[in-house]
Amino acid sequence: MDKDSRTIYSAGADGYVVKWDVNNPEEGSLILQSGEAFYSISKIGNELKIGSKSGVIYTVDLTNNELVSSTQLHQGGVFIIGEGYSGGEDGVLLRPKTIGESLDSSFNADDMVLSRDSLRCVIETGQDLFVGASDNSIYRLDSKTFELKQKLVGHANSVFAMELMDDNTLVSTGRDALIKAWDLSIGKEVHSVPAHEYQAKSLSWNGELLLSSSMDKTIKIWNNKLDLLKVIDIERYDGHTNCINKVEWLDNNLFVSCSDDRSLLLWKVEILS
Repeated sequence: MDKDSRTIYSAGADGYVVKWDVNNPEEGSLILQSGEAFYSISKIGNELKIGSKSGVIYTVDLTNNELVSSTQLHQGGVFIIGEGYSGGEDGVLLRPKTIGESLDSSFNADDMVLSRDSLRCVIETGQDLFVGASDNSIYRLDSKTFELKQKLVGHANSVFAMELMDDNTLVSTGRDALIKAWDLSIGKEVHSVPAHEYQAKSLSWNGELLLSSSMDKTIKIWNNKLDLLKVIDIERYDGHTNCINKVEWLDNNLFVSCSDDRSLLLWKVEILS
């Protein structure tokens, strides 16, 4: 997503990457088509990087929408891509020097086996990189040296999404359908709420409200104390008909959601005084 230009990029199991204009969302523009499923997408500068089921990362130059590289970097699906790193099903975090270079079927000194299970999600701050994994854990790394600073363990299984609500409070969710709040100053879980009926897939925080989405086909809106404010579903709001894989705020009032029902929906939130 590019919030400045109000542009959304989507990728899916159909092997398509599509660009959407929020101001004219009816028709998207096809950027890339592949014969394999895509698991992740990230805009970095003027490039779009797309992670695939097979471990290939595709790079598209957005100035002309041309594919400039497709490189096998992982063994299995790629779930996270950032500036100078990537991670996925093999549990390996590829660090800066490795991006854009072939593995040649072996890992080198720039590869970091962070977990024996998949690396599923990531968020960045100026100093830290938080990586959620399928081994129940959240790894806090130094963003420059990639040194492990903290390991948070509390979920029953895979961690699928995280958000930093303030400098000291991290929230996370995953396969156990719980939203957990962590105090980073002590490295402990301080609050947990049962958020969804089935696994939760994503979180998004706009500074006041937290969104969560789930396999139960609902989007929920929470305040900063994790009090539930609103449930968005198909019955009351003509929402999604299948698992909602991603929600993300565009600004303080508008957010987008995408689903296994193969649709993207734009939502406007109005706060009544």
